[in-house]
Amino acid sequence: MFGRLLKKSEKTGEKGLKELHEYLSNLGISEMRNLLLGQIEKFPVNEEMIVEILKKMTYQDDKSGKRFLESSDADSKLKKAFETVITAASSKKMSVEAIELIQKFILMYTDLIDGFDTRNKQIYMHKLTKAIELSINTVEQLTAYMNKMAVINR
Repeated sequence: MFGRLLKKSEKTGEKGLKELHEYLSNLGISEMRNLLLGQIEKFPVNEEMIVEILKKMTYQDDKSGKRFLESSDADSKLKKAFETVITAASSKKMSVEAIELIQKFILMYTDLIDGFDTRNKQIYMHKLTKAIELSINTVEQLTAYMNKMAVINR
């Protein structure tokens, strides 16, 4: 019953997940955000898509240590990335794995977030932590709904 919340579901399937990987590998931050907003109809917004986008944004190369975002990136790119994560967190198609990746994003890029907030007088650290709270509430509501449905179906 709770498999959907805790791990990948079987909806997308192996072939669909591979196609999603290939499609995401060529996307920039703006396109990923548009995908999350449902503005690109090639793939419907689902848990797998959110997780794959967040995996791409939290990827760090083991050999070179290169991350998706670097301190040398333009502030506009950083802002788009932060907004993309907030968009992902506000989705109703949330899973525990996605929440963990959002937390990883915040921990991985704390230096960039704090620097951006200081330079631009923004509050993205606060917005991102609020986004995690929203995600957790979404998962809790979904869990409560699933529990209620399990009781009704008995």
